[in-house]
Amino acid sequence: MTPTRPVDWFVRDFNHPAYFTIYADKAADAAMEGPALATLLDLPRGSRVLDLPCGWGRLNPHLRARGLQVIGGDLSPLNLAKHRASHPIPLVRLDFRALPFRQESADGVFCAFTSWGYFATEAENLRQLSEFARVLRKDGVLLLDLAGRAFLEAALSGVESEWLEFSEERYEERAQWSPDKRRIVTERICQGESFCHDIWIPTDAEVRHCLDTAGFTLDKAYGGLDGRPWEADSERWIYRAVKQ
Repeated sequence: MTPTRPVDWFVRDFNHPAYFTIYADKAADAAMEGPALATLLDLPRGSRVLDLPCGWGRLNPHLRARGLQVIGGDLSPLNLAKHRASHPIPLVRLDFRALPFRQESADGVFCAFTSWGYFATEAENLRQLSEFARVLRKDGVLLLDLAGRAFLEAALSGVESEWLEFSEERYEERAQWSPDKRRIVTERICQGESFCHDIWIPTDAEVRHCLDTAGFTLDKAYGGLDGRPWEADSERWIYRAVKQ
């Protein structure tokens, strides 16, 4: 049975100290991921780029090293506090559905690591993309990085609904598809607390349709941070979209 989760589960789950335990391994990956994302974004030095959500800012030194002017935004006060302690760049607490930036004020937007699809309705998820389009200048670039749906289907095959232990990170988790097979619900237990993520996993056709509806033209699609061609079974689906 699929567990019931709060509609805005991300408000609590990403603002809990256990977040830093569950995602501790991600800090070491930033030295590779940051430059790779900047390469795929492909904007000139000096471009004003929004990192949404910025989390605790692990990508920022690597983005700034590529000459980008980075502004980080996130909903979690805990993440922003950790970010602010390490990186002296502008930070904003925000909700994707109503970004606190002027129209056409940015050259690029990063939305990395499957940070689209959190909201309970497709209308809200589309609103997130529409807000990205609103704050981008004409011909501005959105880099949308998602987990590939077919890859997730294969990864869950045989282990769906089973509890898995991650001893180094000191947490347990189990994941399962929602009854309509449109979302993945992931339960985690860490530091004696229970968490429940519920993320929409769109098809490629749905991603492309939403980008078009929000006002973007798809420029390129990649199958990984190394710029390999997009394939249906790629682990990552990375879309470089240009504001119309």
